Amino acid sequence: MPESPAVAVAPIRRDPYIDNVKGLLIVLVVLGHMLGQTVGSSPAGKTIYTFIYLCHMPAFVMLSGMLSAAELTGRRAASLIRDLLVPYVVFQLLYMSFYTVMDKPMHWTVNEFLSPIYHLWFLPALFIWRMLAPLFAQLRGAVVIAIVVSLSAGAATVLGRALALDRVAGMLPFFVLGVWLGRGRLAYRPSPRVRLTAIAVLTAAAPISYLVASRLSGLWVYWNRAYQQLGVGVTEGVLIRLGLMAVGLAMTWAIMMLAPRRQTFLTGWGTNSMYPYLLHVFVVMAFAWSPLVNRVDNIPALLVLIAAVVALVWLTASRPVVWALRPLVSPPVRWLLRDVVPATNHQSTAGRGRLR
Repeated sequence: MPESPAVAVAPIRRDPYIDNVKGLLIVLVVLGHMLGQTVGSSPAGKTIYTFIYLCHMPAFVMLSGMLSAAELTGRRAASLIRDLLVPYVVFQLLYMSFYTVMDKPMHWTVNEFLSPIYHLWFLPALFIWRMLAPLFAQLRGAVVIAIVVSLSAGAATVLGRALALDRVAGMLPFFVLGVWLGRGRLAYRPSPRVRLTAIAVLTAAAPISYLVASRLSGLWVYWNRAYQQLGVGVTEGVLIRLGLMAVGLAMTWAIMMLAPRRQTFLTGWGTNSMYPYLLHVFVVMAFAWSPLVNRVDNIPALLVLIAAVVALVWLTASRPVVWALRPLVSPPVRWLLRDVVPATNHQSTAGRGRLR
């Protein structure tokens, strides 16, 4: 990300552990979206799909909270515009154009533009969460407040798809917990006993995923539906959402305990995770609209699909793709932003890290 020309900023040394977590999660994101086109009514397929959705976005949201700043400076606000809002505008228009070219219904209205297509919900949601991060960093009992907001959102019917407000409220506890924990907790190095416990947690999550997939609507794991829309009362809905929060947090903890700390093949994928995140749905939708989607009906075909997902992440996070598509993913918007740090502050701000 470009810096203000008036400020000399020392380069930040990336933590391979954080990028490994991002790399693992982006593979789960793409795999989840691919599987979502093929699982149908297969119990095994639905269980795998539910397992992924119980943890991958809660983990991404909590990690985002841990990496968020507890204060909102002018430069950080500018980075939110540059790294979240502008890519949303660019890719929302690109996906609307893609749907139109593929002869799929698309209304070119302001309402449609403000309703994120498919995976793009995360960009406006993260923008809102990070704008609220300083507020929750100052509140006592912020995690409890966030849980109350999430549970109350399930009882409301006024929240909708516009700017992903339904998910902003529904998944707020994961983000606020991340803010509360802070980036420093990522330096914790688990003991072998803790790692074994994490493996046990993920193992136990498999039968839980089967129960959730077989007894609940798959819409629960999207965190964007009111209890009424899911066919349950408020009391039952609150209990189910609380249970899903607990499972999501436990699985998130396990993933973070098991992620490697050194440089791995996941590191590069995590470093450039925005590229596979923004680009993969072009392939997912093309796959969903093709005859191939009906061919994934056995174990060998599923393994081929998983291999294709890994290849897609590797390709979209590769240096040539990043170089070629940087103008789309990170558009040059310096003309849009004010120089928020005066040149006279050069010495006092030199070496200050930037929000990543």
